[in-house]
Amino acid sequence: MLRASGSIALLLALWIAATAHSLTPDERASIQKIIFESPVQLTTIERRKISAKIRELRLDDGEELVQEAYQDKGYFMARAWAKLVPRATGGNDLLIRVSPGRQYRLMQISWHGMTLFSESELSTLIPFQPGEIYNRSKIADGLKALTNLYDSMGYIEATYVPTPETNADAGTVAFEVEVYEGGQYHFGEIDVEGMDSSDREILISAWQKLHGSPYNKQMEERFFGEYFRAPLSQIKPENYTFRQVKQDEHVVNYSLHFMPWLRYRVSPNGELKLVETQ
Repeated sequence: MLRASGSIALLLALWIAATAHSLTPDERASIQKIIFESPVQLTTIERRKISAKIRELRLDDGEELVQEAYQDKGYFMARAWAKLVPRATGGNDLLIRVSPGRQYRLMQISWHGMTLFSESELSTLIPFQPGEIYNRSKIADGLKALTNLYDSMGYIEATYVPTPETNADAGTVAFEVEVYEGGQYHFGEIDVEGMDSSDREILISAWQKLHGSPYNKQMEERFFGEYFRAPLSQIKPENYTFRQVKQDEHVVNYSLHFMPWLRYRVSPNGELKLVETQ
């Protein structure tokens, strides 16, 4: 995928920088208790879920996780800081201090720059009532749906930049989403080597149904899933399929190279590895 991934990341971070710090394995193992300090408390279930995830993450990732939990409750400008606090009896507690700020309400989301869809059509991706409590996850899910929508039509380079406009006095936030659609990509050529000629003809013939049509990830997966039955479940189409995105032509080409005289083994993560030749 050629799309720049900064749009959603920018939204999720919400313009808040956290101090980077990685917990060493020893530090992580030393944590006895995770303590949350905030004038606005999360529920017991929320704290338990976050605590379980924090033990597996970088410290700054944990801070962002806490910030996101508060942003889902409307605390748009929430900030969190985490630090290890030594215990007198040994080990450490992880103290997370939160400054939630005030609760914000979402007033408006406007869309600009698109030509394929109207603003009313894109607005259905993030349904909300003006004045409702701001929820970060709802907007993130809507932008993910926007990605999937453009991808399904071949616009794999479509990007978007959500810009928040806040009114601190009123406790409101609005978003302007600028959409950059890019060009539409199509299925291009398929090159096959190392396959029996009769099987190759069947494959090439079937490919003609896709050739020239708008690129779609689901259609790609369906094609290779239908015409290639791997002897082992660990072998996936990506193990033997090479995809080339040609930006100058706006096409997606494929190259398949089968070498039956080579023997492979499948690693635990599903990768094919050469072990010997005849």
